[in-house]
Amino acid sequence: MHDTWFRGRYNMCKKEGKIPVWCRSEEWCALKSTSKILGHKWVPVITYHIYDNDEIRFSEIQEEVGSITNKTLSNNLDRMEEQGIINRNVKDDKPVKITYELTEFGEKLIPLVKEMISWGQDNLREGDREEAWVK
Repeated sequence: MHDTWFRGRYNMCKKEGKIPVWCRSEEWCALKSTSKILGHKWVPVITYHIYDNDEIRFSEIQEEVGSITNKTLSNNLDRMEEQGIINRNVKDDKPVKITYELTEFGEKLIPLVKEMISWGQDNLREGDREEAWVK
């Protein structure tokens, strides 16, 4: 039997590459839930750029991220706000200024995003941005 540790009512398997047995049958699963949040193509990228700039405007995010359409960025920001990752701040100056910042929950994602960056630097080789090339 595999080494396990107990977290709440679930036993998780430590063996690398194996999804815990409970995760296959449970509707709620930490791995699935985390993947649901960070699994969207742009969420880790947008999260990192908001983190890197503290408070940032829509156009600045678009400039930082690069090849993202207005609609895609807007949809992702709306979803991220609904998930509690970011706050949308509206300042009633003339003209109105809208900025985005990470919530406390969003800041908890930063170690995962940084690990994704590190993994990519260690395991992917440069090439076409649309394709991931394993070293």
